[in-house]
Amino acid sequence: MIRPTLLVVFAAVCFTTAPARATLTIDVSYTGDPLFEPYFAAAATTWQNLLVGYQDGAIQAVSSGSSYIGGFVGDPLTTVYITAQVSPIDGPGMILGSAGPTEVALDAANYILATDGEMTFDSADAANLVSAGSFGNVVLHEMAHVLGFGTLWTNNNVASVGTGEFTGPNATAYWQSEFGQTGTPDVELDGGPGTANGHWNENLGGAGLVGITSVDGDLRNELMTGWLNSPTFISDMTIASFIDIGFTTIVAPVPEASGFLAMGMVFASVAAKRRRPAA
Repeated sequence: MIRPTLLVVFAAVCFTTAPARATLTIDVSYTGDPLFEPYFAAAATTWQNLLVGYQDGAIQAVSSGSSYIGGFVGDPLTTVYITAQVSPIDGPGMILGSAGPTEVALDAANYILATDGEMTFDSADAANLVSAGSFGNVVLHEMAHVLGFGTLWTNNNVASVGTGEFTGPNATAYWQSEFGQTGTPDVELDGGPGTANGHWNENLGGAGLVGITSVDGDLRNELMTGWLNSPTFISDMTIASFIDIGFTTIVAPVPEASGFLAMGMVFASVAAKRRRPAA
């Protein structure tokens, strides 16, 4: 399942000033079988440890349904609010689920940042993934989409639909140093809506090794490719890509990253991304 693209209109916030606090808290409100709840808490902890906070985070405007509506200009973005559920969709082996940001904020550095998001999983598939030992990685992957991986790339001017490349300088630096590649990171163009344009590129259906490797393994097994393969790892390139969309992280940024969103942007399109099992 892929949610329709949401056209976001930024709403005004009251004019005053307040210092930004560059931290990240992920608040997950979960409904469903308690069996699955710990996986969401674990994913939130992982991303909070990898994405230390925001480069700026001083809110200038928010979308109309944001949890920060009614606040003040300059208020710090401190928390991303995620509603998560595991419930029946269509049975095992079909639609796994969907996830993405539902509301966003514009900060003083002109980054578009998620303030709210949703995660939904089919309970039949979730049970099978728990048995296979991979549900934790699926939740981790989908939570990255809520935070902006793939879903807020175009809004932050680090990727364009159909180009097959990610142009953010930080991910590019690690693409070259970690994976020994030249140019910019390859973005998936296959797999249809929900997979194309929102993941690192690998072979169609996740079939076979890519041949692009780091000390952690082949890119096929990287968490943020479009198909789930094990053993899974999170690359420094993935972490660095969040620097390119407004976060601070545990990996070092390249000096003077550029390419920020133009000042005065009023509209942003927010799309959900879907994770698919390997063929």
